[in-house]
Amino acid sequence: MDWISPLSGLVGAIAGAAASYLGTHQAQARAIKDARQTRVEAKQDAAVLLLSNGFAELHRHIRSMPEASQPDLYMEALQELAAAEAVWDRQLHDLLGPVRIAVETMRNKELRDRLQEGVSLLEQWEHELEYAYHQSRRAWVLGGIVDHAAACVGAWQREDAMPEPNSAYRRAKESVEAHEEEWQLTLEAREEEQREQAQREGSADL
Repeated sequence: MDWISPLSGLVGAIAGAAASYLGTHQAQARAIKDARQTRVEAKQDAAVLLLSNGFAELHRHIRSMPEASQPDLYMEALQELAAAEAVWDRQLHDLLGPVRIAVETMRNKELRDRLQEGVSLLEQWEHELEYAYHQSRRAWVLGGIVDHAAACVGAWQREDAMPEPNSAYRRAKESVEAHEEEWQLTLEAREEEQREQAQREGSADL
């Protein structure tokens, strides 16, 4: 009885079905991967558009930043300036909210880190950047931070290396670092004072 031929046919059919299934599975996997990549690219494009619009809005807002008309202001003028700055600050944070969300969606870590730092600098404009304002308008410093963020996005889109910070951005970072160093020195001085006081109180109890 010739049972080999039917068996060979069965084996061939099974092998063909397996190959067909494997091919179909691979095609589906490629389609899923391509669809995911398309979604990722679309989300990145949307984030870049949001950032571009956000940078433009920030520039317009920074140009409206309240500035002292003269170095020495009377109390009433100082109060008016402080009130105007408070309103301006609230509007700034309203503009930074969508920008920060878009920053967090960027897949490139180097770009994301740069943009996070830029947003953080803008949020600290009132106190931490005061050394950067020396002999410069505050709007120039803040505008430089936005310019650097935009330059980083542009470099990423061109697949170029991240640009070096501009002078305004460098001054802003140096100001924050100086404040952090001052705070650390103050903290260490307080701890030293507390230790000395504890030692004096311990000696007095003897």
